[in-house]
Amino acid sequence: MSRRLKTWLLVGVLATMINLPLLHSTLQARDLDRNGTRSTVPAQTLEEAQTADGGAALEEAVRDAESGLVERLVVVRLPAEVVEAVVGQQVEEGAPAAQDDRVLVPFEEAAYDAVVASGETEVVHLPDNPKVYRVSGRVDSNAALVTTLVANAILVALVGFFLAVRSRLRPELRLLATEDVVRAAPGGVLERLEGTSYRVCGDVAVIERDELVLEVGDRRVRVHLDGHHNPAGYQQSVEVRGTMVG
Repeated sequence: MSRRLKTWLLVGVLATMINLPLLHSTLQARDLDRNGTRSTVPAQTLEEAQTADGGAALEEAVRDAESGLVERLVVVRLPAEVVEAVVGQQVEEGAPAAQDDRVLVPFEEAAYDAVVASGETEVVHLPDNPKVYRVSGRVDSNAALVTTLVANAILVALVGFFLAVRSRLRPELRLLATEDVVRAAPGGVLERLEGTSYRVCGDVAVIERDELVLEVGDRRVRVHLDGHHNPAGYQQSVEVRGTMVG
């Protein structure tokens, strides 16, 4: 496997790792829309729940809440199937199991008003995987999308920087052809035959008067034809033998 192929495989792996979480959450959201079980559950505003609990039971959840959304926080009682699945996952992971079947959720304004009026909201969960659920009316965060876009932009910038630096740090080799150029199978080869005699195989990147530039793996070789015949066109794979002069 060539170094160039390994490099692009690494870039592909990094791109997959960056985008997989967002893709996974998107597929889960679509699955919830298509196959989710919908349950109407009790819901209270934070103020109502604190009054009912004496003001102490939800203090930790309030500290963890986003400060800008405190005025529209809703306490939602989850369906039994969801609670059982979530607690089971917590036990498997060795984390302390939740002591409450409620979650504190920031709501959109219209959904918050509906909760105030009815005391209910809707929870959608996957019947075959209840720990995947969604509270209808919840404020959707764009953090995952923004993080993914920023990470992709950084990856593209790093790849561009790497390619630019590599091309500057690795100067072109120069070959004086001693035979006609011939067509060849794809693949980069830079083989020393004897002394300064080399066999070079690569793709034609540039065609100039009496010269070719070949891409050979991650190197570029400028071939001076010295009157020898070249039957190939741009981006075609060729082989040429000659004397390395620089």
